[in-house]
Amino acid sequence: MSKFGIVIFLLLLGASTAQAKDLSAQQAGFNNALKKFERAEEIYKADAQTVIDTEKAIEKKKAQLADEQKKAELSKKTYLEAKEKLEQAQGMLDRAWKE
Repeated sequence: MSKFGIVIFLLLLGASTAQAKDLSAQQAGFNNALKKFERAEEIYKADAQTVIDTEKAIEKKKAQLADEQKKAELSKKTYLEAKEKLEQAQGMLDRAWKE
């Protein structure tokens, strides 16, 4: 092989070594980006599930609140009726004492 052929061979060898190093660095960069992506995806999915769970809990609490408001309204009605009857009975008792 001539000196010129050896020089070309060494240049090509050096170029392919540089390409291999560049490819290795790109692969490492990709792997790093992939790990970050997978971790971010995992966190996102967990956070999204937390939001869904919280929304369900809020809807359940809203239903519970509506039921409790209905119950409170009924007990208020019962309370007001009992109060009115007490006031009537008090009035009757007061009149009886005056007579």
